[in-house]
Amino acid sequence: MAALGFEILVPAVPLPGAIPFTITGAESQVISFSLKPGKRVTGEPGTMLLMSDNTSTDVKFGGCQRSCTGEGCCIVQFHNKAQEDGFVTLTPNFPGKVVPIQLPDVGNTFIAQGGAYFASTGDVNVTVDCDCNCCSCCCGGMGLIRQKASGAGTLFLNASGTVLTKTLDAGEKLLVDTDSVVGFQESVKMGVESSGGCCNCCCGGEGMFNTTLTGPGLVVIQSMSEGKYKRAVAPPPPPPK
Repeated sequence: MAALGFEILVPAVPLPGAIPFTITGAESQVISFSLKPGKRVTGEPGTMLLMSDNTSTDVKFGGCQRSCTGEGCCIVQFHNKAQEDGFVTLTPNFPGKVVPIQLPDVGNTFIAQGGAYFASTGDVNVTVDCDCNCCSCCCGGMGLIRQKASGAGTLFLNASGTVLTKTLDAGEKLLVDTDSVVGFQESVKMGVESSGGCCNCCCGGEGMFNTTLTGPGLVVIQSMSEGKYKRAVAPPPPPPK
């Protein structure tokens, strides 16, 4: 894959002066943050695995718009209010990988699929991003409402299966299965393209459309989305009576 420009996700090194973190595990990963006095980490409700007894939790109202992006209305802040070092370890609510995105490395803005946000440190603001193109919002796999993260901090997403990244050159175009896009840099243009003729659409297993990503910018791809996983393990329908 490296010869094609793809890389298997390697956890990023924390930004200078940022909260140190360590990602552990091959599957169903966990991420541990070392919290100096006064430092805090923001995460989704239900993601805490363990933490030191000097770390406190504060629930904040994140806004009703979060519900439109596949998240809850509330966020949890893990804050070290003591005088000694503490820690907190988080894990995604769905078994998968932790994907760190250093926002300054991607132009300070990253677009992610709904529900992908998991945690953040530093200056990260997650808002709603609307795809107003009828073709891509209906057939591109990311829907009308996406997540837009902006700022100068570190964003942590959750993804499943093998996670690949690629930095597209200007004008470079990538065709992706509609279930497999985790997110992309704001400079990347997303679209859709027919998967082929009638036989391909009906019998090729990819549906009528593929998602297109055109550079420049970083794209993050997953091999097993939550939806694809649920369809794979769902019990077969009962036989007709």
